[in-house]
Amino acid sequence: MQTDRYRTMDQDEVITRLAAGEALGGTPPPERIDTHISVVFLTADRAYKLKRAVRTSYLDYSDLDDRRRYCEAEIAINRRTAPDIYLRAVPLTQEADGRLALDGTGETVDWLVEMVRFDTTKTFDRLLAAGALDAPLVRDLADEIAAF
Repeated sequence: MQTDRYRTMDQDEVITRLAAGEALGGTPPPERIDTHISVVFLTADRAYKLKRAVRTSYLDYSDLDDRRRYCEAEIAINRRTAPDIYLRAVPLTQEADGRLALDGTGETVDWLVEMVRFDTTKTFDRLLAAGALDAPLVRDLADEIAAF
């Protein structure tokens, strides 16, 4: 069972080390976006989402194995509409020398959703603010949603 090793490194330490760039390329450190249930680390071309080890009335990410399952489920669900963005659920491992690695050979300490980083200037909120969100674009989205 992998949870025994995880107890030696709490998730706050994992987040601190990822925020410093460990396992994610390091230079420059990734941009960090915090939500109440996740922490997203943005590198030049990737986004890595870590599900916080929390339990609420509507979800339970408190267990390492559950976070793996939820990462895999997120990939499966979102690949249906964004197959070029959602890549994989990847184990974050602690190697024998103590460093963190993506999909390494060491003990799994957490799981991440690995995605291709997309151009945030193309999100609808930013297009609207720039006056570039037009009816044909909205109609195209509505058609995609209806077809889905």
